[in-house]
Amino acid sequence: MTGKISKKFFDENIISRLGSESDDIVVRPENGVDVGIIKSGDNYIAVTTDPVSININFGLERAAWFAFHILLSDLYTAGMRGGYMSIDLNLPLKMTDSEFKIIWDVINRECEKYGISIIAGHTARYSGTDYPMIGGATLFSIGKKYITTKNARPGDKIILAGSAAMQTACMLLYAFPEYSKNKLDDNTINEINNLFYKLTCVNAEIISINFGIYNRVTSMHDCTEGGILNAAYEIGMASGNGIYINADKILVYNSVKRICEIFNINPLRTISEGTLLITVRPEYADDLISQLNKGGIDASIIGEVLDKSSGIKMDCMGKKIDINPEDDQIWTALEKYREMGVR
Repeated sequence: MTGKISKKFFDENIISRLGSESDDIVVRPENGVDVGIIKSGDNYIAVTTDPVSININFGLERAAWFAFHILLSDLYTAGMRGGYMSIDLNLPLKMTDSEFKIIWDVINRECEKYGISIIAGHTARYSGTDYPMIGGATLFSIGKKYITTKNARPGDKIILAGSAAMQTACMLLYAFPEYSKNKLDDNTINEINNLFYKLTCVNAEIISINFGIYNRVTSMHDCTEGGILNAAYEIGMASGNGIYINADKILVYNSVKRICEIFNINPLRTISEGTLLITVRPEYADDLISQLNKGGIDASIIGEVLDKSSGIKMDCMGKKIDINPEDDQIWTALEKYREMGVR
């Protein structure tokens, strides 16, 4: 299996081996929880780690922007802003100094924009390393209160910010430009190209943080590995609640739907950085949607958090089905079409 490990692998091999116990840890590693939380005096420290992934199909500047926003999107799900970064860069030997400068200038610019201070790191060149995974980074933020997917509560409305499968659409277009051009009209290709700088949850997260966390917004979760349905499942499992999703309410841009069709991908089951699930107390849902819309973000209610006894289910054209975790379909598609020699 390509991509993030399964919940089964995580539960069998990692969760029982987490080093020394500490009473300062209030949120420990758990499937579907984007951050760990440490208590320090009157403050909480949110911590998250991700690869530094430079997808050179995007071009170096765009790839560096996207790599940074994957990292920051996870951190901001805790309801905190600003913070600190420790970064490890294991550079491919073929990366030139000028190429590195492009990547680092973008990371530095985005750190300055969002108040992230780089406090430690390691940078080296090694044989055997290659794009896209050229290292990893850990981000920290400090605040008086926090949220995680564990805080979702029965009665919360589930808001979808953004369209399903935006990241998948961009990845397919950039990985197979000739094939896509032969299968799609110019307007569709232009629409997908214009989605690129929407591949971040940070703007929706900042609006949600400003709106109010914990007593208003109770959790946020980006729809990365496995897409919207895996994200919904993870919120249910992490919070110990039931979940109801109305598939007919999920926004999928027409351009995204079209490219997913030609690569035989279900847009609800594939990676989409830039797509955010937000749980919010029901009396505040419409106001939050209004704030997101004012910020240029498409948003709507697609479901609800229920009692655990209701299970984790989706209503699709009047038929209720269980939502279970599945492998992300993007990796199978990329491998298949590359093996076919598609360009």
